[in-house]
Amino acid sequence: MLKLSNKNFLKARDYIFANSDDINRAWFKYNFEGKDTSAFLDALAKYQHEDGGFGGLVYEFEYQGPCLKCTEHAFCYMFYLKDKPSADHPVVQKMMKYVLGKYRPDVGHFGQMEEPSLNEQPHVRWWEYNADECPPIADEDERILKYSPNGQAGIVAFIAQYSELVPGDLYQDIIKYPVEKILRYYDKESPLYGTGSVDDSFEYDDQSPYNLKCFQKFVACLKDKPLADKLTKILCQNPTACMQLDLAKWEQGYEELPCDVVDTPDSIVYPAVKGLVDDSLGYLIRQQNDDGCWHLHWSFGEGEALAKLQSLYEAHITMLILAELGRFGRIER
Repeated sequence: MLKLSNKNFLKARDYIFANSDDINRAWFKYNFEGKDTSAFLDALAKYQHEDGGFGGLVYEFEYQGPCLKCTEHAFCYMFYLKDKPSADHPVVQKMMKYVLGKYRPDVGHFGQMEEPSLNEQPHVRWWEYNADECPPIADEDERILKYSPNGQAGIVAFIAQYSELVPGDLYQDIIKYPVEKILRYYDKESPLYGTGSVDDSFEYDDQSPYNLKCFQKFVACLKDKPLADKLTKILCQNPTACMQLDLAKWEQGYEELPCDVVDTPDSIVYPAVKGLVDDSLGYLIRQQNDDGCWHLHWSFGEGEALAKLQSLYEAHITMLILAELGRFGRIER
């Protein structure tokens, strides 16, 4: 099985340290220099604002203030820590206060992932605050139908991980929407399966790779194991619906390979797509550029500001790929 050579690993490391920021350097040190959870959390805490939200962790916009999108990214780091911070850790406590304060029972999720100020600074076209995006929804079935797991279910994963910090009735209301979304719209036995998609980019909900990425974390964090097992079986029915299986298309533009969607051997979905993920990791290893980076085959847009963001994003993606290859044991060290 192809592994990233030590020489190319070192080239990627040097690229990250030369072109990225403190959190990516800290993530490298955590993954490859001792797994010091406390040191990494100290680094992560520097990106947490006084209100508990995080900023500066997403490289698709210049806005540095707190927002749900960056806060979800903060949990993505925490999710992959071998030793999870306890529920009484200050970072967790502040983060929980922030996300619960954002919850909107009238829509069944946390509202918009962006903040209005994001629009005033350079940003990619697919991340933009829209004041009319989240009107109240009176009917619960409609709230479930319109529930978008992209980002939202990632935040619910954090809440499930630390459910002891959430009042019982509120917790049940929050998890109801991702749970029912899976039961109604991902189960092939459901009469609602294949009846639509929240994201206009996809014909059906299960074709969105972002949804499955977030659902994997959410289900893995549920403490109700019978429920988690039930949801896992459903998500494993058709996981390739959101994956690009023609690997060469990755070089032609934005595509999500099996290893992009399933990025850890601990994933609830990995057993169902093991061969596809392993093969796509080999393909990805071969796509590393001579400078050590995995550069994009698509563009953020025109202008110096977006070019700077794209450069940071590419260094970040390179770090994420290294961490994933490490989790799968695909690096020669």
